[in-house]
Amino acid sequence: MKICSWNINSIRVRVNHLNLLIKTHKPDVILLQEIKCENHQFEEFFKSTDYDQIIKGQKGRHGVAILIKKNIDFETIKFNSKIINEEARICGVSLEKLSIINVYVPNGNPIDNDEKYSFKLRWMEELSKIVNGYISTYKNLVIGGDFNVLDNEKDVKDFKNWSSDALGKIETRKSFRRILSKGLFNVVRFFEEPGTHYSFWDYQKASWERNYGLLIDHFLVSPMILQCTSNILFEKKFRDLDKPSDHIPVIININN
Repeated sequence: MKICSWNINSIRVRVNHLNLLIKTHKPDVILLQEIKCENHQFEEFFKSTDYDQIIKGQKGRHGVAILIKKNIDFETIKFNSKIINEEARICGVSLEKLSIINVYVPNGNPIDNDEKYSFKLRWMEELSKIVNGYISTYKNLVIGGDFNVLDNEKDVKDFKNWSSDALGKIETRKSFRRILSKGLFNVVRFFEEPGTHYSFWDYQKASWERNYGLLIDHFLVSPMILQCTSNILFEKKFRDLDKPSDHIPVIININN
């Protein structure tokens, strides 16, 4: 099974990029973040006879969606958390032998806005509780998405400049590791050395041209899924397209 995660940063602007991704890689499941539209608008922008759509949209901001090939049976996951559901940041599906959750973790900046950063930490704590519910019952789990965290100091070239940012603060990193501590593994750490890949380049200051990137998009998987994962791909050519997203697609392959 090929699963792709991508912060598309507006389906309205980049639906052609999504179609190119599908044509190039033919993913079985696509996790999209920041679709930036309401449910009915997504269905208008993206029309496909090959994929079912699970959409959690929000007018003008946030928004997540899962595209799943029509030959795959699934049920939509319901999340019963007020904090988790406060904004359109999470959706999930249960397959026969696997559950897949798509997340867009709050950014948390500016850091001097205590309300925003506090919300980020509370949101991550709720996600940790959700993970615990799956792992404690020995269910196979994949969580993919934009985590807005610099887990390793080599996930950016000059971490010292990010150590007080909401992405790099020690509290953020500890929250991320608490999620992992429930029994998940970060796929990229098993295939690539830290500092090898980034997944985000800001539009400002020629970040792409200078390769001044950040690794903030991840796949977290349960032990059995890690054993079946054969590789991870960072599809950098999508950052070089006309009017690109500031994130690139990240793809993992899971052997059946």
